Amino acid sequence: MKRIDREEAGWLVALSWLSALEETARDFHGTRPKVFSQRAYEHSVQRYLHLLGEEYGIRVNRADSIREAVEQYIQIGVAGGLFRDASHFELVEVNPFHVDITVHDCKYLKSCQALIEQGFSVRDLTCARIGCFRAAVKAMASLDCDYQVRAFNIEGDCQGYLERV
Repeated sequence: MKRIDREEAGWLVALSWLSALEETARDFHGTRPKVFSQRAYEHSVQRYLHLLGEEYGIRVNRADSIREAVEQYIQIGVAGGLFRDASHFELVEVNPFHVDITVHDCKYLKSCQALIEQGFSVRDLTCARIGCFRAAVKAMASLDCDYQVRAFNIEGDCQGYLERV
């Protein structure tokens, strides 16, 4: 039997719980569980930022824009071990109220692919990465945004956007 190291085991547990949460949201909210998922992402980001600050002294600064909040969340996520490298994300500010995001090597690709194979559309996807970026903007910049997945591919890239409401 192969032994899995703690880091990999942590990712497996997190992915299992996130997948279960998303599936449960669909069980109760059909093909559009976005409101439920958004709230879960908000709680998750708030808890994560709180734990990083309280337990590890990682300072979370207020942000003034969508882009600044996402960039800071990525930096915090790299420092906190949530993300491996900031280069896995590309941000393009279309205007101060709209930021396009590309996630390279998305860890949740298999979950999205399984939903597409079940007949869901790309617009039905509740992306944990982009959804948590939305929650980070709300927590760090006090700006409410909508998010939407636009595309993903088998190589592991996910594309979407955040847009101020």
